[in-house]
Amino acid sequence: MSFNATRLTCFALIAAIEGDCRESILNLQSGSAEATVTWPENAARRAHERLEREKGVRPDPSRSALVDYLDFADGHEILLANKSLLTDDHRKSLSAAAPHLGRIVAIRNRVAHTRPMEIDDLVELYDVARDLVRLSRESWKTIDETLQRLERNPEFVLGLTIQLPADPSSPISHNLPIPDFDETGFFGRAKELQRIKKALLGPYPVVSILGDGGLGKTSLALKAAYDLLDDSRTEFEAIVWVSAKATTLTSSEIRNIGGAIQDSLGLFEAAATELGAVASAGNDPMSEVLQYLESFRVLLILDNLETVTDQRLRDFLLELPNGSKVLITTRIGLGIENPVKLEPLSAAESRTLLRALASIRNVPTLKSLDEDGMAILVAAVKGHPLYIKWLVAGVQAGRRPSELVNDNSLLLEYCMSNVYDQLSGDCRQVLQSMQVMRGARGQGELAYLNEMSADQIQATLLELMTTNFVAMRQSKVHSLEASYETSDFASQYLARTNPVLQAFREHITARSTDLAKIGLRLTADGRAKKYDSHTVDVRGQHDVPAARLLIDAFKRADEGSVDAAIDLCREAQTLSPTYHEAWRVEATIQAKRQDRDAAISAFERAHEIAPDSAVASYHFGAYLAGGASEPAWGLRVLQASASAGGTGPQLLAEIAATHLLLGNYIECLDTYLSLAQSSQPGADKLAILHLALRGGSQGAVALRERGELSNSLQVIEAAFGIATEIDVQHIDAEATDWLLDLGYSTFAVATAAEGDEYLVKRANEYGSAIADRVRVVDSEAMTRVFGYVKNVEELKHFGFVRHAGADYFFHHNDLARRQDWPDMLPGVRVCFQI
Repeated sequence: MSFNATRLTCFALIAAIEGDCRESILNLQSGSAEATVTWPENAARRAHERLEREKGVRPDPSRSALVDYLDFADGHEILLANKSLLTDDHRKSLSAAAPHLGRIVAIRNRVAHTRPMEIDDLVELYDVARDLVRLSRESWKTIDETLQRLERNPEFVLGLTIQLPADPSSPISHNLPIPDFDETGFFGRAKELQRIKKALLGPYPVVSILGDGGLGKTSLALKAAYDLLDDSRTEFEAIVWVSAKATTLTSSEIRNIGGAIQDSLGLFEAAATELGAVASAGNDPMSEVLQYLESFRVLLILDNLETVTDQRLRDFLLELPNGSKVLITTRIGLGIENPVKLEPLSAAESRTLLRALASIRNVPTLKSLDEDGMAILVAAVKGHPLYIKWLVAGVQAGRRPSELVNDNSLLLEYCMSNVYDQLSGDCRQVLQSMQVMRGARGQGELAYLNEMSADQIQATLLELMTTNFVAMRQSKVHSLEASYETSDFASQYLARTNPVLQAFREHITARSTDLAKIGLRLTADGRAKKYDSHTVDVRGQHDVPAARLLIDAFKRADEGSVDAAIDLCREAQTLSPTYHEAWRVEATIQAKRQDRDAAISAFERAHEIAPDSAVASYHFGAYLAGGASEPAWGLRVLQASASAGGTGPQLLAEIAATHLLLGNYIECLDTYLSLAQSSQPGADKLAILHLALRGGSQGAVALRERGELSNSLQVIEAAFGIATEIDVQHIDAEATDWLLDLGYSTFAVATAAEGDEYLVKRANEYGSAIADRVRVVDSEAMTRVFGYVKNVEELKHFGFVRHAGADYFFHHNDLARRQDWPDMLPGVRVCFQI
């Protein structure tokens, strides 16, 4: 097993420190009786155990024989136990090293047991070694010589063989390779590492690490595997590594790896061999691997799996026996695993890695960069560890940093090409459209631009996300809404290798322009006809693709194709799941075909998505109060709309009408009064007066018939008060008739209240005031009377009304408004001239 210079340098420093510790202990023992040198019991025991493991059982070995089996922690402990025998400088150096003891022991274990190095391991050892020499050069001669030799000829470590006294390592057998990050040590990725280990120790049979080429998937998998070797919670009996890596990147070319695994058969053969199977003709390697995984608890790690994504592999992963797990690294997800997606390194992490590599490889051009120059390179490498390593290697080979940054086509080809080649035609088209329309885009917009259905665009985006060409981001508009954009590497790769043709660019741009025009029109309609049921509310341009479908849904419904209209609503819901109008429009259409439950369900969904939407609450409340015969519920929703900022005469009129349905006559008229007194645009005050007088008349009669005479008179007073808010020249015949009806109600209240002088007086006063108002409007109106429709001959267009015990004939041509003919039903109250 070959090691890099970083690990070997760490070994050289550790061996020198331990050598000096042992030499000091031997000197102490030779300078006095051996028994007078104190050996802590645990240090002696550990050294004895190491000796026995290497040489076999030896009873009562001398302490001089045990010295070679002391590690740094043991040697440090023995020297401190005998500090009275040491020089002052020696004691000071040991005290200075004490705070670093834990870190040095951890580094030593990583070197001795071939565990991944960490990024500051070498720096830590250098610092401790220099401090020891500085404080007591005479006591640390080997370290001093080693530091000087490293300064003169750092390459000498390449001839060293790592051999340190060590305690037993993990009992788990493995074939893990030395990671390529050993040069700098592992750093960062703490959250991802924790998530991977938790998943592997949990119930998930297959875990994947997904990311672009060069993001560090292999390094993270190796780090997780090595950590599990020493994790007491690990139940694996073996960890097996198989790599399907087919190419490697140098500073000047992409090289094919000879004998690389090309398909799943090769992958299973390699795994079977690592597990100990003997190759023989006719054996199915996949079955052999599954048998091993069933017999033993094995973590099988499949690296660079994007080169072997065939059905046989999927079948294998679906048949995994309990107890064994598979960890895969790939640029393309399989869709049957628990994925951990890697993002690029942060700017700070990129800077740390770049500085570390430049220092370790001694690249003066990069080591001497100031912060501004470093910031330029950090921005260019886009957080890709491989890009950083390739850049350092290129500069080390004599190329300029600017040259490498400006022409990274070789790196892009290595990282992206084998993934792009596997994309479907739909994926390539969507990528091209995203190259034209840069930035984060919603799936609705992408569906419109590419003329795809909701299901088609979702399947395409899912495929793209599994390849890491496209990343899903949280929308700025809604916390549960997603947007999609190409990664930096993907954009660079596509621009260089698959530039957008001009005709396609013009086509996508034209469709984007059309979509923007639709959005402007919908926004204008929303302002002009805010509460119209056919007006589709849009929160922004991202809603327009779905809103366009909803406009078409209304057209289909109006044409009688209700099922097709509902299908369009469902398409809009799939495109934009957090767009409340997609459910509100469905509810309106369901209400039109009188499917009460479906309408309420869709309205509730819209209200759940957008509880603060005054318009959505208005439509829901209006339906509940009217079509669903739930006025109390409807009133609560309408009032919530007003509380959410809803304004406008339509909302207040609906609230007033709902109060009327509930018999809340005073609340109804108070609402109409506020409308009549308001200056809101769109408020038709004559229409408001009609509604108020009709409500007042209805309430007065209902209360009087219940014997609530005072309340009846209060309703008459409120209704008449609204009439006084309107200039007399604007009061028409219909309003005059309703005023007359109020006048008749005052007479009826006075008659019923006989004996209550105060109530009779008030009723007569209001009756006189109403009569005066009617005379001012139309002096002849006082001769009009009220009656009820007795019967109607619809086909002959005539009927009879009854007044004061007599029947009066009328023809539909006698109506003030002929459009009222359908409302002329038996029992309807009418005003007419005899």
